[in-house]
Amino acid sequence: MLTYQDGQMLDVVGPLEVMSRTSRWLLDNGMAQNPAYEVEIVAPETGPVTMSSGLKVVAERSYRQVRKIDTLMIGGGIGFAAAREDAGLIAWVQRKLPQVERLASICTGAMILGRAGLLDGLRATTHWEYCSLLEKECPDVAVEADAIYVQQGKLYTSAGVTAGMDLALALVEEDWGKEVALAVAQELVMFMKRPGGQSQFSSFMAAQHTDSDRFRDLQVWMQSHLHEDLSVERLAQRIAMSPRNFARAFARETGETPGRFVQRARLEAARRDLEESRRGVDQVAARCGFGTAETMRRTFVKHLRISPKDYRQRFQSARSALR
Repeated sequence: MLTYQDGQMLDVVGPLEVMSRTSRWLLDNGMAQNPAYEVEIVAPETGPVTMSSGLKVVAERSYRQVRKIDTLMIGGGIGFAAAREDAGLIAWVQRKLPQVERLASICTGAMILGRAGLLDGLRATTHWEYCSLLEKECPDVAVEADAIYVQQGKLYTSAGVTAGMDLALALVEEDWGKEVALAVAQELVMFMKRPGGQSQFSSFMAAQHTDSDRFRDLQVWMQSHLHEDLSVERLAQRIAMSPRNFARAFARETGETPGRFVQRARLEAARRDLEESRRGVDQVAARCGFGTAETMRRTFVKHLRISPKDYRQRFQSARSALR
């Protein structure tokens, strides 16, 4: 993991903890006799590196001393602006691409890959607050502002902060399979192993950021009644507004239309149900308000680029699969 002054602490330690925990899990369960991963933090100079939080991590080696690497990760943080002006660091990253098996950025670490020209002609993502900056500075990059992580060959980019742990779990799955990745996620008490195409935002987070108590309470109610009629007319009636005024006010307060919010909330609920239960696809579609399995399938393919059946096969936890 390459970091620098004013890096983001969780960008650095989150993914490394996933990798080191995987090593321990494999040893404890007799699936390996030696550590599967050896993790190390490197920086422009050896010694303590002050993170943006004020805490320090220790780089025992400078990146200049590193020769053989399997997976190189580049952390993000507010210090990226200065780091990407370091010509020596940028040149080193460029030289490393052909030498490593995988090169990944966490959060605004993508800005360093972009400055190195390694993302040109590819899809990529970064923290949602910096997607527009990445687009502006790297016009040849197709920025996916809504993705958790994006893979393009041996290059990986992830969204902000904790999304780096999702990316690390995806790398573990590549190396050791789905069951190991899910077991490690459970040990780390991660809510789920999110697919790369999942949105950086959620309907629950959206409700928390709504200023109006009236609309915030409505959003919470909607998420508990996804199987019911959630048409504009019905929702407007619930809070005593005309449908036209309601649609305008909802969009003004939340930043999206009622229909968009409902679809996103239903998609999230269906995804969780597929991960955590053994209910049939038809049952999940009915419980989450899609009506039919085909409607749910089209929604999954449109937003996640995967069918509900394939999603379950990839992301259902081992524990729920045995229930």
